[in-house]
Amino acid sequence: MKAFQIGYKVILPQLKRKDYKVKCLSLLNNSCKLKVFLYFNSINHKSIKMRKSLFITLLLAFNLSFAQVYTMHGVRVLPENQELFEKIETKYVSKVAQNAVNEGKMLGWGLIKINQGIGENEGFNYVFVNSYKDIDQMNQNNNWWSNTEKVLGIEPDVLFRNLIEESARYFYKQQMEIQGNSPSKYVAFFFGKANNINEYLKIEKIWFGWHKKNMSKIGMTAWGVGTKFLPVNRKQSSNVMTWNLFDKKADIMRFVAGEDFGTSPMPKTNAAEIMPKGWENIVIGEILSFTSPKK
Repeated sequence: MKAFQIGYKVILPQLKRKDYKVKCLSLLNNSCKLKVFLYFNSINHKSIKMRKSLFITLLLAFNLSFAQVYTMHGVRVLPENQELFEKIETKYVSKVAQNAVNEGKMLGWGLIKINQGIGENEGFNYVFVNSYKDIDQMNQNNNWWSNTEKVLGIEPDVLFRNLIEESARYFYKQQMEIQGNSPSKYVAFFFGKANNINEYLKIEKIWFGWHKKNMSKIGMTAWGVGTKFLPVNRKQSSNVMTWNLFDKKADIMRFVAGEDFGTSPMPKTNAAEIMPKGWENIVIGEILSFTSPKK
């Protein structure tokens, strides 16, 4: 799992959900280091069950049943509610998520706080990521967050609050990944639009080798690539992404700035042809919470 970054309001379409109840969100990680792409899944309230059913119906129509998938769920929480929101997610929801991982209902879950000190202070300021082994597992277990009474002894309606102002969810298929052995505290998501997905993946396969060889030199702890399959419409500004995990914020900033780390020469590709506009959005976030691998 990987991914996210800076033009907050461009990352995900904003949907008003005043009636949406916060159901603990968090980020997936493989022992402090984000595992492959997670499925950003924010907790859905009872009032949006019909919308959830529609999503499931659409997902079943895609031939992705054997591919690992993840969702990125961007949400906006007002400054005065952020402390409570983070407490609910990191102290309580994370335990419910870990229980779901241990029971084999999903691969991972995590919560990322977007760096609001960069760019406009608008749009989403948190991202939830959930990863699943395939679409079947995702569809069968998308209400894992409601198991609070069994895990915590607290009913969902008591734990969750109306803290989310805006929300949007994106579905991705994980294409490749390099898992590290070091803890991760920060992540940079690079979003772009490729005019040919297959050709784009050929480019990333070349970068796969470069990253594997140079990760330790640039302070990177994990890396991966995902392609978006929902939503699909003309207004979407991106359909591909990479996630880049780091332990130190200074390293991630130097990486985004393109500083010279003394690495091997960067590979030459036809990226300018496949992605004429380059990376259209970069988002940097701090990993607040994550689950461990299945116990």
